[in-house]
Amino acid sequence: RVPREAMGGTMSGQQARRPAPLPPVFYSEEFFKEYGSSGSPAPSAQSIAAVVAAPESVDAPSRGELKGTERNRILAELREDELSAAEAAARRIGTWAAELQARTVPCGAEQAEVERCYAAPPMGDQLRCG
Repeated sequence: RVPREAMGGTMSGQQARRPAPLPPVFYSEEFFKEYGSSGSPAPSAQSIAAVVAAPESVDAPSRGELKGTERNRILAELREDELSAAEAAARRIGTWAAELQARTVPCGAEQAEVERCYAAPPMGDQLRCG
């Protein structure tokens, strides 16, 4: 007798499911420039020494400076967006509060009667207020 697993089934009698294929991964050009490898061999000691000995341009900003500048620009945009959203929310809340304060008590006479009754209930029983 051949076990079910050997025939492609499982113990419960169902076919074994194949796992779904992994989704494709797309990398940006910046990722390839920073982390990518063209498959070329590691640089020789002479080429490394030539790069280290080569003077860098004084006018060109360093990579760290460029990253810092871009980070500051993005943070400034986010702060501006958050500030404008907060100002809009403050205006909405202010308008709502002004409308709420302008309302009068509906049924003002009835409210006054209830307050008088609770202050001095008939026969000392607040349940008789109505």
